[in-house]
Amino acid sequence: METDKKIDLLDPEFWSREWKQAAEESSLHRITVDEKSWIEFWSSISLSYRLRTLNEQKMIDEVIGLLIKEGLIHRESVVLDIGSGPGTLALPLARLVSYVFALDPASKMLDALTEEARGKGLSNIIPLCKRWQETSFEREFDLVLASFSPAIRSVESLLKMERASRRYCCLITASGAENFKMRNELWEKIFGRPFYSTAFHVTFPFNYLYARGLRPNLRFIKQSICYEEPLETLIDWYENYFKMFVDLNDSNKKIIRQYFKDKANGSMVKVRDERTFSIMCWEVEK
Repeated sequence: METDKKIDLLDPEFWSREWKQAAEESSLHRITVDEKSWIEFWSSISLSYRLRTLNEQKMIDEVIGLLIKEGLIHRESVVLDIGSGPGTLALPLARLVSYVFALDPASKMLDALTEEARGKGLSNIIPLCKRWQETSFEREFDLVLASFSPAIRSVESLLKMERASRRYCCLITASGAENFKMRNELWEKIFGRPFYSTAFHVTFPFNYLYARGLRPNLRFIKQSICYEEPLETLIDWYENYFKMFVDLNDSNKKIIRQYFKDKANGSMVKVRDERTFSIMCWEVEK
């Protein structure tokens, strides 16, 4: 008689398989979207995204404070920021380290970063407009950082982070349910089913590293967000987002517009959200 295979929670391969399965079961994986469309989307929202991140200063301050407290960065550090966007972390880091290499495939995100850096008098940020998969770094950085980057979604991409670092890695990702409330509510209205994904949950990378014998430093941040955003900006943002997954016909446009009109006070929408993030840092094996 065949018996069930025993699950070994200290087997790194178990967590590698679980992470891969989580990615395959994600709502985002079930609808094929080519990477070019994602890059076009991120480029289309580069300016509004930069403004939005200004409302997340608490998270930024806590991340930077932790990196300093744990000795992961110093004045001579060279840092790689994977999926830098418009410089959410690259800009404050540049004031504290020697160089920040800002990697992002969306050129307009890097344009926004470069313009902001110029305005702040920062000349030590090096923009790299390429996909993470196209890189081949080997022990080139003192710290390799990825914050909510879609590039880090498997053991293979995590190991690539480690290969790029000569000292430390830091991964900032989800530690609870998906934190994008508006996207999730609209997803259910448009597709008629709830959005589901655990592909970016800290469970998988943390337990994979733990099973390998590493002991990552894991911290959590809970953040309440409340700010106002123009009605038309939000409508444009989510129309650009959902057109990657579905035909953006008049019916779907109406759903998106009505959703935000119901939340609006005149031409502005008050955005409220509760977010829980995890910050996982570890020293790479020599």
